[in-house]
Amino acid sequence: MSDSESTETGDYRTSHIDRGDNYDCHLAREPFDAYMCDMERVHLQHIVPQLFPDGTARYLDFACGTARITEIVAPIAQEAIGVDVSPSMLAAARQRCPGVRFVEADLTRVAADLGTFDLATAFRFFGNAEVALRQQALQVLAGLVRPGGYLILNNHRNPRAVYALLHRLTGGRPEMDLTHAGLQRLLAQHGFQVVNSVPIGAWLYRSRMLGQVRTIDGGLLRREAIFGHRLLAPVAPDTILVARRRA
Repeated sequence: MSDSESTETGDYRTSHIDRGDNYDCHLAREPFDAYMCDMERVHLQHIVPQLFPDGTARYLDFACGTARITEIVAPIAQEAIGVDVSPSMLAAARQRCPGVRFVEADLTRVAADLGTFDLATAFRFFGNAEVALRQQALQVLAGLVRPGGYLILNNHRNPRAVYALLHRLTGGRPEMDLTHAGLQRLLAQHGFQVVNSVPIGAWLYRSRMLGQVRTIDGGLLRREAIFGHRLLAPVAPDTILVARRRA
């Protein structure tokens, strides 16, 4: 799995400022990144309508990037807003979703008058962000998601994924720090209760296998169905978590 989204400066905020022109192409070039994107789309197309069978009034995509997730979820919302710190990413997002309002802001530093939301998403953020930024982001999201509303997020850099454990046992360098249990604890600290976890790629047990998956086919969908129980989320390289904001 690509580690190119992490930042050597220690501040994830600055890592994507000028990447809007090539971000989607980069994901498409990396086999497992492309596979995760496709599987996340498949799962979100089931998860969101189950939570909101009649649609939702207000939806926020936090750290929306080029609107990869916004594009999937926004059609079920009466009002959709995407927020990101990168002007280049937002330029790509506006082209992809012209009917969505996009806001350039760092909500962890400057408050914005956005109101509250029934649903928020945050993908490819928490696994990359440093510890302090994760805390700050969840504090912000706890104030933006109304009580009883939902936050859907993912952790695509799980250090306890089977392939990652075997990689370290054979001399590989540890590069990830956000476990499934750690993310659940972090959510609980900020008033969110995880109500569902959907693992992706739990069947991948060797690092080199990540370079062999790219696009979804029937065989891969069957594997995901077999290894898709939430009990396998702690050992999956990517997991979608559905968390409900407590009253």
